[in-house]
Amino acid sequence: MLLARICARRRQRAIVLLCLGGALSSLFLVASPVWGRGNDALDVPMMRRVLGISGLRRSIALDAPLGALLMRNNQYRIAKLSSVAVQAGDRKFTSSSAIGQLNSVLEIGRSDDTAFFLKTTARHVDFEISDLLKASVKRLDLGVIAMRNSSAGNPQYLGLSIISEDNTGRPQFVDGYRIGDGVGFRLEGGAKISDAWAVSFRSEFLNWQGKNGMNRPDLLPQPMINPVDNCRTISNVDVIRAVSAFGGRGQWRTGLHYLSNQYEPQQNKLGVTVTEPFGDHERLSFIRTGYLQMWPLARIPGAVAYVEANVDRELENNLDQFLSDKTIVSAKVGVNWTFAPSRQILLEWQRFNGTEGIQSRNGLLLTILLDDL
Repeated sequence: MLLARICARRRQRAIVLLCLGGALSSLFLVASPVWGRGNDALDVPMMRRVLGISGLRRSIALDAPLGALLMRNNQYRIAKLSSVAVQAGDRKFTSSSAIGQLNSVLEIGRSDDTAFFLKTTARHVDFEISDLLKASVKRLDLGVIAMRNSSAGNPQYLGLSIISEDNTGRPQFVDGYRIGDGVGFRLEGGAKISDAWAVSFRSEFLNWQGKNGMNRPDLLPQPMINPVDNCRTISNVDVIRAVSAFGGRGQWRTGLHYLSNQYEPQQNKLGVTVTEPFGDHERLSFIRTGYLQMWPLARIPGAVAYVEANVDRELENNLDQFLSDKTIVSAKVGVNWTFAPSRQILLEWQRFNGTEGIQSRNGLLLTILLDDL
């Protein structure tokens, strides 16, 4: 009965995926030619400059909210799973991340007053919670972005991508692992709505399947394995305000970010029902507000130094029974260097701290941008 129910749900999910892909594709094709009231004078170099000043280029290239949601989700899961191995008085979690990614947005054609771009993102993430977890993520996004100017000359874009992800996690307090991969869709868009204001959004659906394994030689000579079937949804919307301040350019950004993991029923190889640490539905959301300040480096042509400060406050969280640190403050310092036309490299150091002193993270980000924007 359980197996039949799982198979039925997988068939339903496959149908939903196909319908979602068809619906988003139709929306993309229908919306692109008539989206807004277009301006025939499409100047791509000027569009690139406006996207950078408005903050929309960072929305397209970087996935900071996605990484923050997933790393925080992992930290909560490990806090509960390791609760037996770690003494109550030692419940502090120090983590680190290293992210390398390539982001390209290359023009592939024009139709009337709309330009079409092929967007590719390849990313590798190493994430570690000291003495508790070592994990890695490989991700590839491939999609199309349609972009045009409004009647006021402000850029607006809409994009649809296919996403794929491969994950490996190895807890350090038990002899086990969690591996798997998934595919899905992403819809994203943004618009500059005035000289100072812009808005962007992103929503993605990932169907992830994998397995948990644990070595228990006292019970079985082979690892105890159970399949994992997860439907993951991530959404965010940002409001951005561009300013000129402190001898450079600045951007205020405030956004809502949401993560949902829904798990199918699981059984291990012995036929025993297995449950996730927080049941079959994990929910996490937060609001983030922050400021980014940039200055050109006079001695290095094309280079810009920047600092960024953010505050995150959780709005919904059903994962915090063993770790409650709802407010996170972060600081980022980096350099963005345009070393050739349409070629950039970004190097960034990150620091995150919970206001309760329970969790902290250091991060390093290296991004290469190849684009016609």
